[in-house]
Amino acid sequence: MTSAQTVSASVNDVVEHIESDIIFGRLRPNQELIEDALMARFEAKRHVVRSALRELTVRRLVTKPRSRSARVKDFTAQEVREIYHMRALLQRDAAHIMPLPVRAQDLAALKEIHVRHAAAATVGANTDLIHQLNDEFHDALFDLCQNTELCKAIRFYTEASNPIRSYGIAERKWLLQAMQDHAAMIAAIEHQDRATLETLVVEHMQPTRRLWEARHGEPISHD
Repeated sequence: MTSAQTVSASVNDVVEHIESDIIFGRLRPNQELIEDALMARFEAKRHVVRSALRELTVRRLVTKPRSRSARVKDFTAQEVREIYHMRALLQRDAAHIMPLPVRAQDLAALKEIHVRHAAAATVGANTDLIHQLNDEFHDALFDLCQNTELCKAIRFYTEASNPIRSYGIAERKWLLQAMQDHAAMIAAIEHQDRATLETLVVEHMQPTRRLWEARHGEPISHD
């Protein structure tokens, strides 16, 4: 590595690959992330791998117990409830303060992302692309609230929930529901139906959470 730019790119590459593996279940909760194995896999220096693991820890995707290898984070039922409580509060508030009607060009941009996401999901495209477009849709949606700090908080808790979202995020049933939900959100914005939009942005995130709860033997939440 001869430049800070090269090192940064390598760290980002490791982070993106491991994050994708966690989101789509290729790495499971509590699975050990051994530095030597990661160095061999990515042909990366040790300091690059350690920097990537630190970034993944900040994103709450990985935990690093003292004097032990890093592991893919798993959540307690209480942590899941708290994360989704925060997501519900933030996303509902973004819908509540969103200026309506939205600008025509902003609505057109949101529709265009929806079309690309639906096309990718329908043809069974690469799951990483589907996930990317799904998050792109949500970023564009919540950006319409015109509150930068609120959008940052929404993105933080969305990223924090990625290991939970990994349960079922690529399942056909969930993808079809996601497409329908996105279309309903666009319709609510077009009709300036704020109450429906507030409900949709909260209900939309529940299916993968409920699947996580079911697989962990937790009571299915109704909030």
